[in-house]
Amino acid sequence: MNLQKVLLKGGAGIGGTALLAGAMWMHSLKPHVRAAELDPIRGGGTVGEEVRNRDFSVRVEKVEAARSLAPGLSFGNPPAVGTDGIYLVVRVMATSHREPLELRTAELETPGGFTFKQDPRPSSVSGGAQPTFQPMIWAPAAFVFELPKKRLAGAHLVVGTGGLLPQLSAAADIDLGLTGAKADELIRNAPDRYDLRAGVS
Repeated sequence: MNLQKVLLKGGAGIGGTALLAGAMWMHSLKPHVRAAELDPIRGGGTVGEEVRNRDFSVRVEKVEAARSLAPGLSFGNPPAVGTDGIYLVVRVMATSHREPLELRTAELETPGGFTFKQDPRPSSVSGGAQPTFQPMIWAPAAFVFELPKKRLAGAHLVVGTGGLLPQLSAAADIDLGLTGAKADELIRNAPDRYDLRAGVS
């Protein structure tokens, strides 16, 4: 009789532990599923290729790196805007398909799950606000990211329209083709005082 009780209690304990483990796994999985549901619809491509979605088309024209950026003000010879890492400048051409729009979100995704947002200091460097893209008219734009040098290889540019409902927005995911060797070359040749307006140092 005692043996039967012990077996019953042991079985109940094992079953309870299995149920608890399953519940914890489902709880940890739920945020990832929810996040995937809220992600914008992405179209993919590579440098030089037109990436289309229902709202806009974008094409990466050039990928450059810089050790520092030319300041927005030219009088008084202000110092360059430096970084402990590297600036990555992604130059694109884009057009809207139906109505004027802005690419409100621009991120750099790198291996290991790292994400870098567009540099938050556009007013302190040469350049300007992102344009409003018009239907059927291709226009240039430049996105600037500040990141550690070791995160450059394997980077993808992800740009989109953003909005209150991400799952209804459109985005483009573009592989920048930065192998380890290409990333090292970019860093090695990165100029100082890169002028975003001119595209040259």
